[in-house]
Amino acid sequence: MKRNEVEDLIEQGYHVLQRGGPVKVKGDLWYYLEEIDEEDTGVLVLTDMLRFSDEELERVRG
Repeated sequence: MKRNEVEDLIEQGYHVLQRGGPVKVKGDLWYYLEEIDEEDTGVLVLTDMLRFSDEELERVRG
């Protein structure tokens, strides 16, 4: 995945990638994240992904 793709998803109103697909979280994002186990569900917060290196982003399928 490319950095500009992540930025585009954020601009379109998406909050996370879950199992490779973008998801718009209704309600509080932090509550949503607390309710799931991010490691087990494969959830990545898009704003966090902006801090990933280019190599890390390349390993993410979106």
